[in-house]
Amino acid sequence: MPKILQIFIHPWRIGAIAGIPLYADFTCLISIAMGSIYLARMSQAFHPELGQAIGIIVGFALPISIFIHEMSRALAAKHYQIPVQGVYIRGLGAVAKTEQTFAHPLQMLEVYFAGTLVNFILYACLNLLGNLSLNWGGTAIISLNHVKEFNFVLAMFSLVPLVPLNGGYIFRGLQWEWTRKQHPLAGHDVYGAYIAGGGAIALGLIWYSNQPFLGVWMLYLGLMTCLRYLLFEGEFLPLAMEQRSTRPLATATANIQATAPRSPSAPIRSTATKPAIRPLDFSYLNAEFLSVTEPNQQFQQGLDSTQEMRLQNAIASFNAILEDTPNNASALHNRGNAYLQLGDKQAALSDFQAALHLKTDVLEIYLGKGNAHFALGDFQGAIMEYSEILKQDPDHARAYFNRASAQVLNGNRQSAIADFKKAHALFAAIADQTRTCKIDRRLQILTP
Repeated sequence: MPKILQIFIHPWRIGAIAGIPLYADFTCLISIAMGSIYLARMSQAFHPELGQAIGIIVGFALPISIFIHEMSRALAAKHYQIPVQGVYIRGLGAVAKTEQTFAHPLQMLEVYFAGTLVNFILYACLNLLGNLSLNWGGTAIISLNHVKEFNFVLAMFSLVPLVPLNGGYIFRGLQWEWTRKQHPLAGHDVYGAYIAGGGAIALGLIWYSNQPFLGVWMLYLGLMTCLRYLLFEGEFLPLAMEQRSTRPLATATANIQATAPRSPSAPIRSTATKPAIRPLDFSYLNAEFLSVTEPNQQFQQGLDSTQEMRLQNAIASFNAILEDTPNNASALHNRGNAYLQLGDKQAALSDFQAALHLKTDVLEIYLGKGNAHFALGDFQGAIMEYSEILKQDPDHARAYFNRASAQVLNGNRQSAIADFKKAHALFAAIADQTRTCKIDRRLQILTP
């Protein structure tokens, strides 16, 4: 790809809102300019003197409405401790990239209804402003009516029950609530964008002759929906791409030592072989199970089962507790910990996220969530959780140990060595010889 084109479509970080990164590229400016020119010419047919100003105002307001829609969804996800990669703005569209890790169906419903709700609120507020007896002038009133109408159309269109629209995920959340089982996306779900987008384009063409602006709104939404995967995923069928066989854990999990090609005539020197880095050698330390001041019989049975490593029994006990008290953070953490030790990583992550939403000051929950990310291969996510522990407790030895292991598998050797040395000093201070020996072995692998 030519360098000038790479610069043109490269997503540049333009800031952050509430800790959520915002990215945009140069296609936004070009698309907004072209959209404004088109809307200005279209408006001049109805309002010759005001058309240019109306086109500029509405040309900026439409992508801003879509950005607000996606930003609302990102903020709702962040509220539930769901990782948000950022909000990406490209062309006349935007998308919030979040992980699909929900603790329960209500979270899914709230996150995906957030953007739709905000558009309905914008419509109501703009409608209220339009009905006030204020001397706004023709340009402002006409622009306000166009933006109001677009927000209503956007909110209604987003409720179409097809993935990747909000309505598709809301339908899945309701299905999860009814069946008590979360269903993964199927291969045919990838076509939802093209079905919804194609339908919107068809309606836009039908309405264009009688209601031109409504027709343009539908054409705009339909086109951006059809191009959604291509613009923001780089593939026409990204879900189908995910079904292909994936390669083994890549270079981040294997310490690939670069060796120069040896000349046949060069003498072979005898060198000591350094132990190879294997992911198995850099596992994490488990989070501890949480107790409560006065545990009832069910909770105590769950704790006893964890000590005896009867983890399925422990999960059953904590399930019973959570049916009566779904906001029991300790039970959520303990069930997540049991799930993780049984290998159900996604269920574990959902429980840790739900527990952390209820109690943000319990460091053991951060450790469990970091371990779930670690087990899922998301080493950067694990590092972030362990780092959060160390912000609150700079002497947390297990957080240093686990962060060091994640740093190794993420390719950050020097940072890993520093963390292991800090963990070694902290474990040595409490005479924990088992863990200091583990660290000695790992440092032997990492250092020449």
